[in-house]
Amino acid sequence: MQMLMMIVRFRRLAMILLTACATATSAAPITKVGVMSAAGRDVQVVVRAPTTGTRLDQNARDRLQVGDAIERIVLKAVADSVRRHGYGEALPLALPAKGSVPWQRDGDAVLVTQTLFDAAKKAGLSHLLLIQPARGEANLKLYRSSSGAGQLEGLGFYVDTMLEVVREDNNQPAAGFLAPYVYVDMLLVDVATLDLQTVYRARASVAVADPGRQGNDPWQALSTERKVDALRYLIEEETERAVQQWKAAPAR
Repeated sequence: MQMLMMIVRFRRLAMILLTACATATSAAPITKVGVMSAAGRDVQVVVRAPTTGTRLDQNARDRLQVGDAIERIVLKAVADSVRRHGYGEALPLALPAKGSVPWQRDGDAVLVTQTLFDAAKKAGLSHLLLIQPARGEANLKLYRSSSGAGQLEGLGFYVDTMLEVVREDNNQPAAGFLAPYVYVDMLLVDVATLDLQTVYRARASVAVADPGRQGNDPWQALSTERKVDALRYLIEEETERAVQQWKAAPAR
């Protein structure tokens, strides 16, 4: 994969020399966007571990077997936002192999595999929107504060079994909470030059507690269907913000 990326990088350098005058004044208009995601096929469950004075991340982790279901929610959310904001057609691209990311950021450019580059050119794309897992400190938003320990990455659910919380709507106490989260980066790339036009960094979560349902297990605060709905809501909210950002100056 690295060799393929290097091949495309050399092609990019040649294209920059040929198109320097055309790209010096303004970015290419967004007319047809290809969307590829490598973020939703590895959905994690992160269970907070007791802290013992160490800064090491000792949280327990597991992976949910979700197939392509969440990834397709990501692709649909982006495609819907692109169309809604008048950026032309949005084309979901083939899912990459699980665990692979067929692109790599290189400063203000993005290197892509030859296969992805050829597919983008063949489809007549003006831009690529590439979505990848991102890693960051656990910072789960509660009603009037935040909580969390360790690191989160990609899409998943954070489970805290220790913190005593109170539901904001009815003041019922609960032991712990469940927080679906979305930690991804969304890269908007000009296909003609492979320049990185903008980056949106999604770090979103929503904390849920349901004393009547969960008992001593915060994971039970949401049904399976509502867990998926919560992730869908966060994905849709963050992709909408990402597309809205395109109207502003690029932030690399």
